[in-house]
Amino acid sequence: MSHSIAQYTGTRIDSSAKHIMQCRVNHDFFTKVFEIEERKLVENKYRYAMQKDELVLDVGAYTQETDPDAEFKDAELLHAYPSVITTLGDGIKDEHMNGIRKYYRNLSMENEDNCIVYSAGSHRHVFPHKFGFVGVSLGTAYASDYSGDNVGSVLIGGMATVLNGHFQCYTGELVQWYFDFERGEYDSDGFRLAAIPNEDNRLLVPASGSEDYYKQRMFGAYQEVNQGKYRGPLIKPYRPMRNAGGKRDRHLYGDRVRIVGRIVNGGMPWEPIDIFLSNTFI
Repeated sequence: MSHSIAQYTGTRIDSSAKHIMQCRVNHDFFTKVFEIEERKLVENKYRYAMQKDELVLDVGAYTQETDPDAEFKDAELLHAYPSVITTLGDGIKDEHMNGIRKYYRNLSMENEDNCIVYSAGSHRHVFPHKFGFVGVSLGTAYASDYSGDNVGSVLIGGMATVLNGHFQCYTGELVQWYFDFERGEYDSDGFRLAAIPNEDNRLLVPASGSEDYYKQRMFGAYQEVNQGKYRGPLIKPYRPMRNAGGKRDRHLYGDRVRIVGRIVNGGMPWEPIDIFLSNTFI
């Protein structure tokens, strides 16, 4: 497959029709859920900030429920702006990631009101937030208002050029978001695995001697500083589950509800690709 148009020409797609809204980075998501100190939010401000071209997730849905078997009851916190993040930060633990992976793997119309539950030792705990896709960031906003403005613009409808994730994609395919630590949930072609995978949450990049190249794509020139930001959402083509015989078996609800648009110009993994954002494809 050839390189993407954005990669080959060094250009970005734009659309005259677009919808933009203001969103605020959720400070409490980092300080209360993962107990990250305010000082660290300021010293490593870009590690938790919303920056241009990143995928933006709404975390305004918050519960104070502590019973893992109870329904998710929204605490109805009032926000002047949608409360968002673009990364889970470096405070997230393996048990949190495993709980999020299991939630989307087993999600159905019957249990979508359940909480995200994770296990720590012999105890089960409720993850207090749920995630919803908002759009693509158009600027920078910080997790702490000591660092600067914590409100930024987000493109919620229209065309945008974003960084592709782990899987090559083709023009016309539906596109979904997923967390980078969910890579093990899919095969090399991006089809959901029927068998429950080993829960390996490491960041996986193509092992072809080009690891540094791909990491620079993700983290920029200052990899050591920005590494903590990689626990966040990426783009992949939406593809159904494929069983052991290679047959496209069924569509998984946990992937289908994360469809956010369609691919305009495809590309290889970790290349800029063009997408059309719209929730009408779900």
